[in-house]
Order: sequence, then structure tokens, then C-alpha cells
Amino acid sequence: MSDVTTKTPLAVRRGLARLLPVALALAGCTSTSTIDTAFSGIGQPAATTAVDPLPDPSIPAAQQPLVPVASSGGPVDRGVFPNVNNEPAPAPNQITEAERAAMMAEMQALQAELDAGRVPTEDSQARLAELQRLAATHSDEVLRRIEGEP
Repeated sequence: MSDVTTKTPLAVRRGLARLLPVALALAGCTSTSTIDTAFSGIGQPAATTAVDPLPDPSIPAAQQPLVPVASSGGPVDRGVFPNVNNEPAPAPNQITEAERAAMMAEMQALQAELDAGRVPTEDSQARLAELQRLAATHSDEVLRRIEGEP
């Protein structure tokens, strides 16, 4: 074979190179993506009107319409960019070493008395029962206070 028959003429190659992007663009436009078709049946959003966010007690809860409620916890545009280079002041120490040592000494003395049998078991049993009651009801009480219930 000669070199003339195996090589594509330069002009033909340049023409194909110019048509390739156009052909690729046309081929890409003929397909439909899942995103294009997923929301095709959805119409325009409904006009928002003032709606009472409290449920109607005469309608069962499963049939209540969902009502968007305005949030007050969103970002606020203050007109300036935050400066992330300002470090907040570190929190002070919660207890000093002297306070820690005093508490440790007190707990160790109480433990020694308990080990020696000098603490009445009724006191420790009453304290244990109080702590168990507190553990069982504390979260419910806190949630009621947070939600403003009596």
C-alpha cells in the first residue's frame, strides 16, 4: 500500500474535527435525563395564604394537611462578613486544683466510712432510691418544662 491510500487527506481530517463538537452536542441534546422527567407532572406551586398552623380537632390527625410554619432560626444578613480570625475567649477553669483535692478527700473519707460499716444502710438505701427515682423521671420533667407544660 502506498502512503497516499492509508493517510486521510488533511482537509478531510480538519473538516471532521470541526464537525465532531457539533455532532456530540446534538447527540447529547436528544436524550432525556431522569431529572427532566421526574418532576414533569408537578404544576406550579400553590399560592401561599395565611393558614392557621394549629390542627383542627374535628379532623383525624392522619387527614390533617401539612402546614409550613415560619422559622426564626435561619441565617440573618447583617451586611458584613464574619471574621473567622477572632478567637473566642477560652472558658475559665471549672474548678481549681484545691477544690478538686478537697472534693477527692471528702469522697475518699465517705468511701472509707462506707467500707468500714459506719454509714447506716438505711441512709444509703434511701439515697439510692431517690437517685433511681430521679433517673426515671428527670428527662420527662425537663421536657415538660422546656415545652411549657404544667
